[in-house]
Parts: sequence; structure tokens; C-alpha cells
Amino acid sequence: MTYGTQLLTDAPTVLQRKISNLVIATLAAVLGGYLYGYDTLVISGAIDYLTEFYKLDAGGKGQAASCALIGCFIGAISAGWVVDRLGAKVGLWLCAICFAGSSIGTYFAGSLSSFIFWRILAGLGLGMASIVAPMYIAEIAPTGIRGRLVTLYQFGIVLGILSAVFINKLIHGLGDEMWNLNSGWRYMFMASAAPAILFAAMIMPAVESPRWLMKMKRREEALNILRRLNGPEIAAVEAQEIEQSLNKEEGKFSELFTTGFRRPLVIGIVLAGLSQASGIFVLLTFLKGLLEGAGFSRSSAFSQTVLVGAILAIFTLAALALVDLAGRKTLLVLGTLAQFVSMAAVAWLFNSQGHGLAILVFFLIFVAAHAAGNGAVCWVIISEIFPTKIRGRAMSVATTSLFLVAYLGNLVYPAMQEHLGYSGTFWCFSAAALINLLYVLFQVPETKGRSLEQIEKMWVAQGE
Repeated sequence: MTYGTQLLTDAPTVLQRKISNLVIATLAAVLGGYLYGYDTLVISGAIDYLTEFYKLDAGGKGQAASCALIGCFIGAISAGWVVDRLGAKVGLWLCAICFAGSSIGTYFAGSLSSFIFWRILAGLGLGMASIVAPMYIAEIAPTGIRGRLVTLYQFGIVLGILSAVFINKLIHGLGDEMWNLNSGWRYMFMASAAPAILFAAMIMPAVESPRWLMKMKRREEALNILRRLNGPEIAAVEAQEIEQSLNKEEGKFSELFTTGFRRPLVIGIVLAGLSQASGIFVLLTFLKGLLEGAGFSRSSAFSQTVLVGAILAIFTLAALALVDLAGRKTLLVLGTLAQFVSMAAVAWLFNSQGHGLAILVFFLIFVAAHAAGNGAVCWVIISEIFPTKIRGRAMSVATTSLFLVAYLGNLVYPAMQEHLGYSGTFWCFSAAALINLLYVLFQVPETKGRSLEQIEKMWVAQGE
């Protein structure tokens, strides 16, 4: 019996209880995504003022823009241990603490070193949220709608990005350039404190992952949650599959390097890294400066960042609707193809001194393609492909690859732009998108419609 069929046969009170448990848990994870998105993009509105305020050269600007990603490494590496040992709810709590503390601390930062410290704390929250939130949704979601629910995490990221561009623009308009230079950028970071507190409040009523409870030998609690989420019939079948899967695993990290799981480990690492190699993090971080380089005024560039955020939201919604229908691989192929073409077009336009409006259009195509492809689907795949007992630590490895590539991109972009120019830089991004496309075509399998336990059996059967 499918999840949809089961819902049709439920009594109204049972149906209401199922939906409310799933909605509360999903919203908690989506708020984690929102804060991830906000803290990712808020730097784009502040970076030029930070550069002037602290009198930074190209290297210093890259450091200020990328320092949060140092925390992301630590957060991503530690998140696996936290969720495997302490559970997803503890992991989400720690994310909330990092987000709230960093937003307040950054506001009061009195020096560059202090600013870097608080941004690294924000990165800890980013790194942990990137693993805990999508994994949490994947482990509580019914199979038939798992892709869409995990994509909601990406939609939360996009809402955070959209909020950041709106709030950055709003704060920028509250005062003159001198006010923004001295105070405005601080308010941009402070604005995430309220949603971070709301995030902490939302975690309290959320259920724990039944797969983690089963792994910790708390079978009755796990079964109770599965019944609340899926109904008794599906819960009994799913509990049996989970137990069978856990009995085949030792829960050691070394299992990832055994014959059955080497391929998912490689896919997770490479797919996550390539999702950032074509420059999405760089584009969002330095968007305002890139638009100014294309010919827009500073005020107009702030306005165009709002348009970019809106496109991200629209095409993430498209991915939400399609990921369980069209499939993961189809969206990845179409998205990476469009990213390759759009980055090549931007490189050519910068080289031929093309019109700024045309460059903006191809930026929007690139962002739309990322939102509907890598941005949404990459999180879905890396939350699905690893065995239950070591899913947290395996996702840590894959997601660390994502943050490593994003960190290097932000760190070296100012120097790339200085030495290669805009055209040479975007030719590099286009080449990376092409590599991403080829890897997806030939190495990434389709996981649509399979339970987490069925995906695990697929790797074992293939012996890869």
C-alpha cells in the first residue's frame, strides 16, 4: 500500500495526526535551510562595505568572504558524529545555537578577527544544518514523497537567500554610504537572530528520527513514531526493513570503503563537490560586484539581487514538483547542461564587452538551472544513498567536499578576477559545469521511487 492510498483510508483524526507530525518535523528542518540560505547570501550585501571598513586587499576580501566556510568544514565533519550518536534533534539544536550566537556576535564585532570568529561560528551552523536537516527529513519521510520533502529543505535555503537580498536592499536604503559603511552591514547579519530563535522553538515538538531510534535499540519509540507518520500497516513493513538493514551493518565508518558502498561514497563526494565547482557560491557571494562589473550601478545591482533570489525560489518550487515525478537524474542532467551553456555565454559576453542586461539574463538562467538541478537534487541524493547506521558520517564526508570547493572558490575568486578577468574566470566555471554534466550522465544512478533500504540493497547487489 502506498502512502497516498494509506492516507485515503485513514480516519480524520488519524490523518490529522499523521500530517501534523510530518509538517512539524519538516518545518523545523526547512527553518534550518532558511537560516543556511540567509547566512550564505547575507555576505554579498556586506562584502564591499567590509572591504572598505577593514581596508582589505584582494586576498583579505577573499578571506572575509570565505571564512564562514572554515566553520562549515568543522560543522560538516562533526555533524555526522553528532547525529549518529546523539540524534537529529540534538544536531538541529546545536545548529540553532550557532545561528543565533553568530548573528548577535557579528553585529557587535569590533575587529576583523572578531568578525571572522563569529562568521566561523555561523559556518558551524551551516555545515551541521546542511547534513542534519536533509538527512532528518529523508529518515522520517514516506518513500513516495521523500524527494519532495527533502527538496523543501532546499526551498528553505532559497527563502533564506531571498530574505537576505530583500533585507540587504532594505537596510542599504535606510542610510547613506557612510552609514552603511559603519553600521548598515552589521544590521544585515543581526537580522537572522529572530528566525534562529524561532528555529530553536520549532525543534521542541518535532519527532526524533525513527531510524536513529531503531539503531539505538529504542524499538518501541521508533515504531510509535513510524505509526504516527505512516500508519500501522506501512510502519510494520518499514520497521522490518530498517531492522534487516541494521542487522547487515556494523555501523563502522570503515564500512563505507567495503565493496558494497565504495561507489555511493565516491558519488556523494564528487557530486557534492561538482555542484559548487561551476561557481554558484561565488556568484551568490559576489553577485553585487559582478553586476557592477557588468555595468549596473551599485543601487541597481542591489535591486537585481532581489530578482536573482526570486528566480531561485521559483525554480526550486519547480524542482519540488518534479523531483519525484521526472526523477533525480533527469533534473541533474538538464540543470548542469543549462549551467554549462549559460556560463560559457557569460564568459563570451564579458570578453566581447556585451550588454550588462544580457549578462544578467544568463546569470538568471544559471541560477534557475542550479535551483532546479544541483541545488535541490544534490541534497536529495546524498541524503538517500548511504546505509542507515553510517548515514550521518557518510553525509559529512560528502558535504565536506561541497564546502571545500565552495571555500576555495570564494577564497580565490578575487585573485582569479584580478588575473584572468571576468571572461577567463567564467570560462573556468563553464568547464566545471561540463565535467559535472558528464559525471552525472555516466556515473549517477536514478533513485526515484525506492525506499532507503532498497537503495542500500541496490549497492550491495551491484557489488560496487
